[in-house]
Amino acid sequence: MNKYYDNFEITSLDTEILEEKDGYYVFKDTIFYGEKGGMPSDEGTINGLEVVELKYDGDTLLHKVNGTLTNPIHMEVNKEVREINTSVQTAFHILDGYYAKRGQYLPAVGVHPNNQWFEVNSKDITKEDLMEVQEFMNKVIDDDVKVTFEYINGKDYYNEKYQHYDLVRIVNIGDLDSQPCGTLHLNHTSQIKSFVILDFEKTSKGTRVYTCVNKVCDEHLKNYYNLLKETGKILGVKKEEVIEKASEVTASNKALKKEVQDLKKELMDLKANSILQDENLMYKYETSDANDLRLIGQSLMNRVNGNKIVYALINDEINFAIVSSSNEARNYLEKVKTLGNVIGGGSPKIVTAKVKANEEDFLNLF
Repeated sequence: MNKYYDNFEITSLDTEILEEKDGYYVFKDTIFYGEKGGMPSDEGTINGLEVVELKYDGDTLLHKVNGTLTNPIHMEVNKEVREINTSVQTAFHILDGYYAKRGQYLPAVGVHPNNQWFEVNSKDITKEDLMEVQEFMNKVIDDDVKVTFEYINGKDYYNEKYQHYDLVRIVNIGDLDSQPCGTLHLNHTSQIKSFVILDFEKTSKGTRVYTCVNKVCDEHLKNYYNLLKETGKILGVKKEEVIEKASEVTASNKALKKEVQDLKKELMDLKANSILQDENLMYKYETSDANDLRLIGQSLMNRVNGNKIVYALINDEINFAIVSSSNEARNYLEKVKTLGNVIGGGSPKIVTAKVKANEEDFLNLF
């Protein structure tokens, strides 16, 4: 057990090297925490050199820096990163206790600063439930509950899972939560500072709830504010009017899209009239949009007398529509399939499809 992990605010230490192997250092003491137990690694420096990796060899923490170290050793942990990581860990312990009292639990959590979330083993979580969680966490922060640590013999702990350990470290957060844990925690719940529920979604395990904790909330607020401000500039309105303007733009775009679709249909009807005046079975249509053939086919379907095949060369493929008043469209399609793999299909009256084939071979089929 590392005695320094009982006070997350200890972020500076003088010590000495015990061993070095393959660029990894073991020290007499360390204040660094390596990723373990659902908590990210500390960041910081040793003798002014950046710590680039922390990993465990059993219970021994190995340190790697961007350079070479010699005694004496001075360690500095990044205070802001540690505070954020420790706040998330403590907040999720509190939520463990909150949901345990309701017969639920958290099967998974996301603890990294830019991806903070917890998952509840229930798909029945509602927005109202999460509003209660938000109010609960706000009160926990205001109440400034003390966090304490105790060490007991493993054989004396009630849970068999931990009884093979010589010592078990118990983290107690008032009457909110008590559980074995070897990670760093805050000294008081007010040090969480901020806890905000951002969103939630249903998952295969239950409900995932997205959060921001501590100074991450500051970054989210700043980013969302700037996003709102820039969106307002693009829309030409104040940031307070962005939602109203965005709704107007969306409605206008829907109306324009329908207008374009109606105009396109009118244009295809005019093209269909021109095609109907051509007595040949085959009609080559110049377009780069395969959807035009679908629209033309639909326009021709109830007006053609006999059979009509309209085709276009698009990206080295023959896109075509077969329209038949005598229900022969599928029979024509079977002929085209002799040229290769055909993508598409339809009914006896109309078929739209494409095939990668030579234009002359395609025409010779008919």
